[in-house]
Amino acid sequence: MVAADRSGGDGEQSESDADGGSRAGAVRERAVRFAAATPRGGPAVVGAVGIGLFLITLLNFVRELRLFGFEWPQVVAVSLSAWLSAAIVYAAIYLHVSDFTPEQRWQVAAASLTGVVFVYFVMYATVFVRLSIGLRFVGPTLQLLASAHAGAIAGYLIGLLYVKARRDARRAQRIGRQLEFMHSILRHDVLNSMTVVRARAEHLDGRLDGEHDESIDAIRNQAESVIDLSQRARATVDALAADADVTPEPVDLSAVLREEVTTVRSTYDDLNVTADVPDEVLVQADDMLPAVFGNLLSNAVQHNDADGPRIDVAVMVGADSVEVRVRDNGPGIPDEEKETVFEQGHSSSGGGFGLFFVRTMLDHYGGSITVEDNQPRGSTFVVTLPRAERSETAPFGGIGV
Repeated sequence: MVAADRSGGDGEQSESDADGGSRAGAVRERAVRFAAATPRGGPAVVGAVGIGLFLITLLNFVRELRLFGFEWPQVVAVSLSAWLSAAIVYAAIYLHVSDFTPEQRWQVAAASLTGVVFVYFVMYATVFVRLSIGLRFVGPTLQLLASAHAGAIAGYLIGLLYVKARRDARRAQRIGRQLEFMHSILRHDVLNSMTVVRARAEHLDGRLDGEHDESIDAIRNQAESVIDLSQRARATVDALAADADVTPEPVDLSAVLREEVTTVRSTYDDLNVTADVPDEVLVQADDMLPAVFGNLLSNAVQHNDADGPRIDVAVMVGADSVEVRVRDNGPGIPDEEKETVFEQGHSSSGGGFGLFFVRTMLDHYGGSITVEDNQPRGSTFVVTLPRAERSETAPFGGIGV
């Protein structure tokens, strides 16, 4: 019997919570409809607060003139009030021309009104204290009015920052969902489809007449290009969406550079590559570091118009960082493009993703990349990475004790 009574009490409590939630939802819905029907209401309220406070100050000024006569402090008080009121009216105009929704404008206006009410409540509490100890209070004073102005402005700024923060949070969530969608497409659809295309091209190689060899090679090369682009794009999305707490691990930069230099040397027959790489240089990175330098070296070759293309790779180890300089003898990069060359969409090949990918990953590692002029011709890409110490584990690159 007791259990039944307790169950009934819980049921009544649940029904009460549900009713409260429905009432709150109904109030919320009415407030949204009201805000939508009065898109200029929020700015109008803020403007009315500024004008109203100035008029109250002006009336108080006239009243004190009658009581005490002309005094310079009274003029200063009116001037201060006029300046603060003008600031509130300007804030109302800014709110009116902003791209906020009507609901967001009302939220800012409500915060401004709350600031006025809160400050007035606190200040009038001090008035009652004065009266309780026998001190006389003759009416509004400079302190009260100045505090009300300050409360209106502080409330407005708090509301403005709150609305902007919520709007930015919603945008970040939307961008995050878009990145995740892009990530899933690259991970599954594009990559898997192009892998099938490449496999089919390899299956046909040697089975058709020689006149089709060029077409098959073109299909295979394009498939490889799209697969490479998909992998770079996926890695970039991973870096952009990575948790801030994720820490790069020690990677053997020496092994990575030697492997990528060997790859680019075997890919381009007429390319001359030199590398000055000391042994066991450790940096903070992850397993995408080979793709970073692979893209950087490929970029130096693909844009090289010299009869004898050349790349020189040099590594300089500092106390806290490691610098890698990749020099080429290509056409060089104009000064006005030395920053924009790393922006997404700048490159004319690879979908504009190569150097953007490189910079994104280096930022993720805590490193950087810049470009300088090479002498007598070409460009020098300067990569800086945080230096790492040998660890007990053996992360990517074969590092261990």
